[in-house]
Amino acid sequence: MDCPLFFWVTSAYKDPVENQDVLKSLDKFVTGFFVVVFGILWYCSSKYQIKQSHYTIVVHDIFGKESKINGIRTSFRTLEVTQSYISEYQKRFEGYSFSLAQEIPIIKNPAFKIFKKIQR
Repeated sequence: MDCPLFFWVTSAYKDPVENQDVLKSLDKFVTGFFVVVFGILWYCSSKYQIKQSHYTIVVHDIFGKESKINGIRTSFRTLEVTQSYISEYQKRFEGYSFSLAQEIPIIKNPAFKIFKKIQR
């Protein structure tokens, strides 16, 4: 016995096997989108990181006041050498504490520089 047409029920959901190619395409599209977006963000943010070219050692006495010791080097070009000198000075001058002073570079309008590069 056949069912009448008004009892014929079709599922609103398709067979999962038929939807696999659509889901794979959607997955690849979403993954590609995020790879491109994060790549652009990484490029724009890493371009404006400025490494310091000058490091200084600051000397503090027992009371925490900044002081000077004659005959020590306080100006350096690399971070590794500065840290090495700090550890050496701490061994030689136990009554003082030594710290690394760094200046924060000022970046003026990096967004405008990005737009200028795009227009070229």
